[in-house]
Amino acid sequence: MTAANIPPRPAQITPPQQGVAVPSYIDWAAILAGAVFALAISFVLISFGAGLGLSLTSPYEGEGVSAAWIAIAAGIWFAWVMVTAFGAGGYLAGRMRSQIGDATSDEVSARDGMHGLIVWALGAVVSLMIGASGISGLVGAGSAVLGSGAQSTTEAVTEAVSADYFADLMLRPAVNATADTDPATREEIAGIITRTVTTGNMTARDQSYLAQVIATNSTLTQQEARSRVTQIGAELDQAMTAARDAVEQARVAGIVFGFIAAATLLIGAVAALFAAMAGGHHRDAGTGFDAIAARRD
Repeated sequence: MTAANIPPRPAQITPPQQGVAVPSYIDWAAILAGAVFALAISFVLISFGAGLGLSLTSPYEGEGVSAAWIAIAAGIWFAWVMVTAFGAGGYLAGRMRSQIGDATSDEVSARDGMHGLIVWALGAVVSLMIGASGISGLVGAGSAVLGSGAQSTTEAVTEAVSADYFADLMLRPAVNATADTDPATREEIAGIITRTVTTGNMTARDQSYLAQVIATNSTLTQQEARSRVTQIGAELDQAMTAARDAVEQARVAGIVFGFIAAATLLIGAVAALFAAMAGGHHRDAGTGFDAIAARRD
């Protein structure tokens, strides 16, 4: 809804009577009705969009739509939901607002538009608080992405790389079958791996010590044990690189989401503003829904 599509408003202005109290310019009943209507529409549309998005994905490799296309489609869908939901809520508030005849035609139109903006603001705040509407689902998802992206890289990599798993790799498959490895030895190896993940590299001293421990607790020679440490160390580096890449992707996704969320909310505000102004014009002109439908045909 643009300003060019808004029909002209009757220029008649009725001044208030002397001695009669002028009611508040803000019609909270109309605002609440518009906000509830907007939240209901957004919840329905985003629920439908979530179901549609899940139908396009697949857990099997090579099937379903890629994550990039899902993200693009989700951004377009959320923008359309913002326009539809807040536009409908703003129109309802503007149409149902009680007009006070003490202003010019332009002022009345501005007041109608302000009611649309209040509907938008109230709907955004309520959706964040109750956590049950589609808009709060969007913001909640983004908060989760932002939270994971804000987590330190070291902590994320430490959680993603299992020290116990790489400790087992160090000690297999040539573990001496006649005796079990001391649990304390396994924990010591896991501790060295954890420190390696934290610092980002394994020192030469740790490599030599691990080779000595592996040779002592297996049938491998010292040279074979050192080769084992080098091989597992390379696999550990690959795992740490993959974990850091995942953290970086989460950080970038959080940044992109922040801009998309802000842009879609601003689009919703503009839609609510112009829709409320159109609703006020239709109210003053006594335009029925049948006339609106006929005008669009």
